[in-house]
Parts: sequence; structure tokens; C-alpha cells
Amino acid sequence: MPNYTQDPNSSSGSKQIPGPLTDQHYDRPRNVPTGSLVKTPNYILVNSTLTNNVGFFFGSSASYAAKATSEGNAAVLTGSQHYTTMLSAGTVGTVLHINPCAYSGSTADIGKITFVYKGGLDGLGRA
Repeated sequence: MPNYTQDPNSSSGSKQIPGPLTDQHYDRPRNVPTGSLVKTPNYILVNSTLTNNVGFFFGSSASYAAKATSEGNAAVLTGSQHYTTMLSAGTVGTVLHINPCAYSGSTADIGKITFVYKGGLDGLGRA
């Protein structure tokens, strides 16, 4: 809930109006490093036209960690066989209403995928 401020149109100064909304009331985009485990977003946005296929990981954090450890790296899951290919040459503005916890793509497509987290009406961010 926004804070209340004094109404600038009230001569007595006793009237209040809602204050400005905080940043947490709005959707928050986040560029996620490829192969990294993150909180599941509300949707995915394509910022630039993709040059290669992009895959998404839909498993749990435990399955992600187990697969990453089996590859010899506990922090990043790099094997493309673990990802479901969802985009092949996606275009700018494509919105995917999916909730993966990681994505994998080529180095040519770094920064072209954005995970978007919804803001809340209660003023609490969801990222």
C-alpha cells in the first residue's frame, strides 16, 4: 500500500492522497545468465531476434543440482540434453508464458532472453 501524502489542492492541509507507487508495484525484468538456476519467472520475453535455438529447464532445483553435479560443475548446468528446446529463431517481442528455472542458449544470444517477475498490488516484489 502506498504511503499517503498531503493533498496539494487542499488549503487546510488535512486532506491526504495516495503517494506514488513504488517500483515493486511494476513488473521487474531480469537478464539471467545462461545455465544458471534462478527463481521461476511469470513469463519470458525475447528482447532481440535469436540466432540459435534456446532451451529451458523445467525441473526442480534438486534435479538441476544433481544434473549439474553429474557434469562436474555444481553451479551451472551446461549440457543441452537437459533443456527442452522452446524457441528456434524467436523474434523480438515474443512472450512465452512458461515458468522454467534456467535456460540455455548460444553465446550469440546472451542477453536476448529476459525473465519477467510480476509486481504485486500489495507493493511486495515477486523476484
